[in-house]
Amino acid sequence: AIVLAGGLVEAQSSNYQALRTPDGTPDLNGIWQVLNAAHWDVEPHGAGPSVVRELGALSAVPGSLGVVDGDSIPYTPEARAQRDENRANAVERDPAIKCYLPGVPRGMYMPFPSQIIQSREHIMILHEFAGAVRTVYMEDQMPAPADSWMGWANGEWDGDTLVIETTGFNGMTWLDRSGNFHSEALRVVERITPRSADT
Repeated sequence: AIVLAGGLVEAQSSNYQALRTPDGTPDLNGIWQVLNAAHWDVEPHGAGPSVVRELGALSAVPGSLGVVDGDSIPYTPEARAQRDENRANAVERDPAIKCYLPGVPRGMYMPFPSQIIQSREHIMILHEFAGAVRTVYMEDQMPAPADSWMGWANGEWDGDTLVIETTGFNGMTWLDRSGNFHSEALRVVERITPRSADT
C-alpha cells in the first residue's frame, strides 16, 4: 500500500463552510485541478532535464517535495530494479505516453483539469487526459467485478470529507512519469475535503 498526501483542494481555514447539495453533503460539482509536481515523480526529487531531450525546457522536470508518506516507496529490491528500468526506458514504456488511461491516483494529479459531477448515488470524475472517467459508487457498493485501468471506486462521506477507496486495478498504469509503478493489488484511499481558497 502506498499513502499519497494531498487532495483536490487544500486550505488553512477551519471555519469554512462548503456549499451544500440538496441532500446536505458538500457540493464538489465543478472543474478542479491539482497544482503539484507529483505527475513527474511522486517521490521527492530535484529539478531535472526532460526524458525527451529534444523538447528541452518545455518538458523539464520541476523539483518537488513529493507526495509519498515517508518520502520513498517501500519497493522490494526486485521492484526497485523494475522501477529503475522503467525510468531508464520511460519514453518507450510509460503507459501515458502511449495514450492509455492514466489510472488512479495518477489521473488526479496530472497537469490537466478534471470535472466532478455529483449526485447522491454516484460521483463522476471526468479527466481531460485520455477521456478517462471514474464512477464513484456512493450507494450499492461492491467489490470490483473485474480489473481495469481506472479501478473500481466506492465512496462515503466522513463529515465534509469524501473518502474514496479504489481497488480492482489491472496493474498496467504507472504512478508518475519517472517509472514508479504498482501491481494489480494496489488499494488507493483518497480523502477530498473542500476548503476556502481565500485564507
